[in-house]
Amino acid sequence: MKRREFMGKVAATAALVASRGAWSGDAGGHEVVAQTALPKRPLGKSGLQLSVIGFSGIVARDNTPEAVARVVRDSLDAGVNYFDTAASYGNSEEMLAPALKPHRAHIVLSTKTRERTQEGARREFERSCAILGTDYFDMYLVHGIQHVEKDVDPAFAAGGAMEFLLERKKAGQIRLLGFSAHSNEAALVAMDRHDFDFFYYPVSYAPWLKADFGASVLAKAREKGVPCIALKALARQKWPEGTPPEKRQGKRWYEPIESPEEASLALRWALSQAIVSVLPPGDEKLYRDALALRDDLAPITEEETQRLATLAQGMNPLFPRG
Repeated sequence: MKRREFMGKVAATAALVASRGAWSGDAGGHEVVAQTALPKRPLGKSGLQLSVIGFSGIVARDNTPEAVARVVRDSLDAGVNYFDTAASYGNSEEMLAPALKPHRAHIVLSTKTRERTQEGARREFERSCAILGTDYFDMYLVHGIQHVEKDVDPAFAAGGAMEFLLERKKAGQIRLLGFSAHSNEAALVAMDRHDFDFFYYPVSYAPWLKADFGASVLAKAREKGVPCIALKALARQKWPEGTPPEKRQGKRWYEPIESPEEASLALRWALSQAIVSVLPPGDEKLYRDALALRDDLAPITEEETQRLATLAQGMNPLFPRG
């Protein structure tokens, strides 16, 4: 498949979906994949180029080997070169390893630790290396920062995770060091504590447009030159009260965006912010739905942003967390 760079605005996604059946699970029950290869964006000054949609390792968690091999192959065919997982994602690393090993030299591989101590981080790092069959990671993160006192302070303390991770970076086993955060305060403090190479953060239209969540963090990141990868761009809101338990099962701990039109707007809105790439939900169908939107990644318009702002007013956003 020839790789084409994104060049301006193309036809609306809703029309493409109608004409091509590009949304996965068409009327015949067959998966149909659009033909446009994903564009890439530079990860700051690192020299790495990331596909604007990445692969979340949660897709592989508790999946079958055959399904994982298939979704990795389809991702590569679509132009995805950025694969993210974590030591805390159940058996995600084990499931991904066989599918990714043949492509290791040609992909950007990222994983994470939730450990806050030096020894805990060492244990998870070495385990991830062994499972994924690699002696280095292109991107490695201090994962799930939520509170300054519980997460940031211990990680930066003497004997904390950062001591080990900086040592591994100096040794060349970590090319780029980052963090993932889920609160404005923790993200801002982490950026003040260290000159990170990148970070993950929720960049989602409903929290941003209704609750002013995220703007101050991205402004700080631009000021410091720290590139951002967007989380939760295709999250809609917290599950409404009364949602049947069966809808909340599996990998959908929040209400995802399932409408193709709204998903297109949400994805384009996120990619119109100061970010490098989006990590879609870890549910395989939702991930494939996101890939199917790659035929139209045109910048969001003011009128479309206003439509999203109106939608957001009736929602209960995921962030900030209570």
